[in-house]
Amino acid sequence: MKKQRYLLALVAVGLIAVAAAYFLGRERGSSRGQSIRVAANMPFSGDLAFYGGELRDGLLMAVADKGRSLPEGVSFDFDWGDNKFSSQDAVSVLQRQLQWAPDIYTSALKPQVMAVEQPVATKGIPHLAWVLDLSPNPTGTTNSFRVWISFQLESDVLFEHARRRGAQKVVLCFVSLPSTEQAYATYLAGRLESELKSEVVVERYSPNATPSDFRNIAARVAASSPDLILINGFIPQMVGIIKGLRPLGMVGDGNVIASLDMLDAANALTASESEGIVVAAPPFMIAPTKEQEEWRERFEALNARQPSYHAAFAYDAGLILVDAATRLDLPSSHQEWLSAILSADIDGLTGRLRFDENQTLITSLAPAIYRGGELVPLN
Repeated sequence: MKKQRYLLALVAVGLIAVAAAYFLGRERGSSRGQSIRVAANMPFSGDLAFYGGELRDGLLMAVADKGRSLPEGVSFDFDWGDNKFSSQDAVSVLQRQLQWAPDIYTSALKPQVMAVEQPVATKGIPHLAWVLDLSPNPTGTTNSFRVWISFQLESDVLFEHARRRGAQKVVLCFVSLPSTEQAYATYLAGRLESELKSEVVVERYSPNATPSDFRNIAARVAASSPDLILINGFIPQMVGIIKGLRPLGMVGDGNVIASLDMLDAANALTASESEGIVVAAPPFMIAPTKEQEEWRERFEALNARQPSYHAAFAYDAGLILVDAATRLDLPSSHQEWLSAILSADIDGLTGRLRFDENQTLITSLAPAIYRGGELVPLN
């Protein structure tokens, strides 16, 4: 009996020693063998799989390019959860990923971000949210960062275009979501009415609109006889609206200005269908630098397709995560990650990478117009 107790005591001491060694090895300053867990909740299948693919490949390219700057033994581990552009699937993906205890969370697009943002905020996980909202934390959370473009930037370009054209009657045609209602029906419409004294007609439609719906929408827009038309929607919706307006003779030279999704929808349109449409675009899409051209060529060689602006911003998001990791003693708390990301100040593909007080990447947009299927500066 005494011998058995002695052996049990030795085993207990050994287990305590192993546990102590494990936890001491995970203390701050011990980064060897650390895996930084990044959970991604994006559409990788379905009609909008394009977005998930662009964000994934941009992030991975950045980590591959800059991962060598990480401390020895530190690496990124991604979990790519396919939400299929379904809020229900986004919640299912989230529940599984939270069990994995990620260091960083990232999600896209707006309906799916809305479905996961509160649970992620409750956990305090830094959240890279691919949304266009005027604020990346619209419900009062503090953990979300926008490493993308905002409706604020876009709406200001739209307003300036309306001002230059002296538009007296403007139709705002957009998919009805909380973010678009705030950006267009409230912010942009308010500026048009108060500053330009323009008459504003709001033509909103459901995210589930069908091709026949877009023909009816186009007919109502035409009946308003506007000076300027704003169109907004995801890629299939943008294409549907333009194809509905063209036969009615409603698309002239610069009288239609499209939201950011036009930059992707143009690939599904002929040159004649996109001709004369104005869009607010990142400057690197209009006049890329040598470095940006070289990056595009490398991306195309790696992925057998040309990158969109989404991939470029995702690449910069990856640079921000790598930079934050190099300034942290790993493993780090969620709050330490939040502080490291917020204090980013590095050169990126799209420009200097810094965040404003709203935790939005400081970037810019410029007006451009489609000529012969190509995007050129709007003079």
